[in-house]
Amino acid sequence: MQSIQGFLRGLSFTFQRGAAKGLSATFHFTFTGEEERKATVVIRNQSLRVADGLEGKPELHVIADSRTWVRFLRKEANLVWALLRRKIRIQGSPRLLLAFGRCFPS
Repeated sequence: MQSIQGFLRGLSFTFQRGAAKGLSATFHFTFTGEEERKATVVIRNQSLRVADGLEGKPELHVIADSRTWVRFLRKEANLVWALLRRKIRIQGSPRLLLAFGRCFPS
């Protein structure tokens, strides 16, 4: 994982339908810093849709410094520390972030 673009593109390749059973949510991602980008990820009926921009009303909105997010995905940064330093912020239930992560094993 080298970039936000790679993260978003890779979602469709790593998505695990079985792990998404029972999950129905819209996720907004706003990336700031070096690689600014906004995206919507919808997981519903064990299917995935990724779109540029923010569409609809999200159950979870993740606002993250792009470099910190990539480091987190590469397991080089601790999520709790990033949340405390406000490099990653979430609006919505943290449980949804965990459910999201289960759909995309590393």
